[in-house]
Amino acid sequence: MRVMLINPPAIEAYGKYKAAAKAGATPQAPLGVCYIAAQLEKHGHDVRLIDADIEGYGPDEISQEIKDFKPEVLGITATTPIYPTANKIFSLAKEIDKSLVTILGGFHITALPMRTMKESTADFGLFGEAEETIVELLDCIKEGKEPSGVKGILFRKGKEIMMNPLREQIQNLDALPFPALHLLKHDKYLWSVPGKGTVPVAAITTQRGCPFQCIFCGVQTMFKGIRYRSIPNVVDEIEHRVNELGIKHFYIQDDTMTMNKAKMLDMCREIKKRKLEVTWEGYTRANTITPELLQVMKDAGLVRLSFGVESGNDKVLKAIKKGIKKEDMVKAYEMCHAAGIETRGSFMLGHPFETKETIKETIDFAKSLKMYQAYINITTPYPGSELYTLAKEGYGGITLLTDDWQEFRRYGNAVMEMNDLTKDDLIKLQKKAYRQFYLRPHIIWYNIRRAGLRAAWQNGVAFFKSVLR
Repeated sequence: MRVMLINPPAIEAYGKYKAAAKAGATPQAPLGVCYIAAQLEKHGHDVRLIDADIEGYGPDEISQEIKDFKPEVLGITATTPIYPTANKIFSLAKEIDKSLVTILGGFHITALPMRTMKESTADFGLFGEAEETIVELLDCIKEGKEPSGVKGILFRKGKEIMMNPLREQIQNLDALPFPALHLLKHDKYLWSVPGKGTVPVAAITTQRGCPFQCIFCGVQTMFKGIRYRSIPNVVDEIEHRVNELGIKHFYIQDDTMTMNKAKMLDMCREIKKRKLEVTWEGYTRANTITPELLQVMKDAGLVRLSFGVESGNDKVLKAIKKGIKKEDMVKAYEMCHAAGIETRGSFMLGHPFETKETIKETIDFAKSLKMYQAYINITTPYPGSELYTLAKEGYGGITLLTDDWQEFRRYGNAVMEMNDLTKDDLIKLQKKAYRQFYLRPHIIWYNIRRAGLRAAWQNGVAFFKSVLR
């Protein structure tokens, strides 16, 4: 069958920060939909994959692609803030071809399956891991059978919505084909990499899931527990990308890359054994690294680590079940600095029990760390996270302001108020945090040196439009 898969445009989710996002946000390949595409190709389907932001597409441009490709099936993945855009694309698609079969998947429908299906115009909904589900569903569609036996789907039967049981998780991740990055314009996924300049990057995962319980994260809604790929399979994929696409920098999309230290050491040894001249980076937790591990990772190509810091107040960190204290963060950044590994950090303003004073502590803490790049979000209670439930209960002084999914944006908007913090306070404090972090002479100079004068000027203009104006 002819299948079009779409990762919808997400740039609107940045609101008034769109200029900064276009200039500075590092584009990541949508691995989830790439795994789906690879599985469909493996079973003989003709697949067209569109990553809308990389293509510069909005709903109208996507409509033209649908007219040109003439798919029999249209599948869209959606997180909460871009779910309304997915619905708009479905409506436009049906205007083009009423017989087109439409399928919605991703985190939002997995978190709220029945509600989302009632709100959506899609013919089918996929919840949970979908690599096996999509193949079975398309077999039913092709043969004209009712998909009552396909686990992990919602479908319409007259005016009723039917919800089948959840599919069991895939235990052998090695059995999945490598994500279909060849269907993307991979040369457009460009990152500024320490020591390399701006180069193409390929995303990769070594595991699914995370064992930690941070209340703002919904990963366990999609992936229960934690499962690992084998190290030979992971490094096979790295080697395949080098040979197939000529890409030599990799972003590991694991939630906690160094969760299993033994497997990380094995991966480093395998990269060295195969003499792969690659660099890589990823995201992890401050309490899962050691100086010895960092050195081995650096020798195998690690150039940058990102940490979720979230708050500069230990009581807030405890309330959000981060499982880490400020002192752990300080040690982690000092270890990376000593090892010559560049670091990034992500922060959130507007947690449960947050006040103006605790936000001031977070801003000051961010400035104190040996770190040159910070992502400062407004805390958003996405469906599927424990925080979404707690926010509705008023936990930590929270008032949830809306259930309009278009408003669930982390930049330039807030859907919660708490204690002495109003929505406007959070929006203003986010801008203040960015100004105070980035408008320091040594940070400005560092980013000019690492990006080059031209890129630094472009980033500066975007920063002005988003944060200073």
